[in-house]
Amino acid sequence: MNITGICLSCFQNTGGLNPCPHCGADAAHIQVSPQHLTPGTILNQNYLIGKALGQGGFGITYIGWDLNAWRIVAVKEYYPAGLVTRERGLFVAPIDDDAKTKLKKGVNLFFKEALILGNFSLHPNIVNVLHFFRQNNTAYIVMEYINGKSMKDYLQARGGSISFTEAMQILCPIMLALDDLHHTGLLHRDISPDNIYLTIDGHAKLLDFGAARFSIGEETQNAASVIKPGYAPLEQYPGSGTEQGSWTDVYAMGATFYRALAGKLPAAAPDRAMGRELTGLRELGVNIPEGADKAIQHALSMKPEDRYVSMRSFEEDIEHAAADLKKSFDFSSSQVQVPQQISGQNRMLQGMPVLPQSPQLHYQGTYQGQMQPYQKSFPVYPQPQFVLSPVYQEPPVQVVQPPEPGFFEWTFRHFKKKLKKAFRKVKSRK
Repeated sequence: MNITGICLSCFQNTGGLNPCPHCGADAAHIQVSPQHLTPGTILNQNYLIGKALGQGGFGITYIGWDLNAWRIVAVKEYYPAGLVTRERGLFVAPIDDDAKTKLKKGVNLFFKEALILGNFSLHPNIVNVLHFFRQNNTAYIVMEYINGKSMKDYLQARGGSISFTEAMQILCPIMLALDDLHHTGLLHRDISPDNIYLTIDGHAKLLDFGAARFSIGEETQNAASVIKPGYAPLEQYPGSGTEQGSWTDVYAMGATFYRALAGKLPAAAPDRAMGRELTGLRELGVNIPEGADKAIQHALSMKPEDRYVSMRSFEEDIEHAAADLKKSFDFSSSQVQVPQQISGQNRMLQGMPVLPQSPQLHYQGTYQGQMQPYQKSFPVYPQPQFVLSPVYQEPPVQVVQPPEPGFFEWTFRHFKKKLKKAFRKVKSRK
């Protein structure tokens, strides 16, 4: 295939220019790691591989081009760091016999996870899996390419923290999506703002399931963990000997809430185990309902048995705390302004245009996959101290006027009215 003139960083036509006029990538000096697939490789006779978007402990994600559907995709390759090497820029090879056994088991688990995630392809808050296959002694998952920004970048753009209202609007749908995943026996195990993306059409999507493992059997206990200090509970650290489960993701989600509201992470789990205390959000001066502060601290409990067992229970307590606070406000006498609902969509807000109307904003899930459908509604916590503009502007509404009738159409309508009037007169005389 001739890919001359195609930028392997954004898959736009460069028109023979270098660097790329669209993304600025320099095609003459592409930095390729020995661990990565060579840009220009074609997988499964259908996916043209471009640059690597990122690499974690369990895999590498590339930007790709679907040669059949003619669209940009993201391709995730199972590549467990420390166990394998890359041969001839293509094949994944284990470093020894022990690594060979672990690689085979890991590929099988990776493939099982892809099968389960494929059942969530209609879920609005989980990255859409398009295809998965085995090749090059490993496995690949082809996913939709998310056009937007990570929650991590969004927080940085907002000065490090956001309001409780915004945090709910972003994270509550993700919590419900995780609850659906947990019912299949799958754990994410790497929840953080890095792995939550805000799309340009106003949805939050959970992605990067490279650290995901099944909570049933020995797979979870024997698999290497992804450790993100501040987000990872103590049971994810080597040698803890504590079982992982849905409560493991609950801790990471509590830390994500904490980071989004406080602008900093809670202390790492090992430091807390040595006696460092967790400071409550209200103690830090965060404007948050007391019940929500308690719910987040409950989620961040050190012992798994002291945390929420399910993500849905955590989400419901956050929701109820905001609802109780809403009832305590006298909206008839105050000048509190609340976010405006836009087209029934769950918008990623920097602060919506406000209207002095109902203090209720509804989120309705539209998941139609294998799990039972959900319908959730949560109140918005009023933020009377500021009013900001939306991150993603709605396109202006274009009112299409009907065309003026032509001469023959106008004549037909005119005589039709005359005939009807004449018939009414004749009928009235009888």
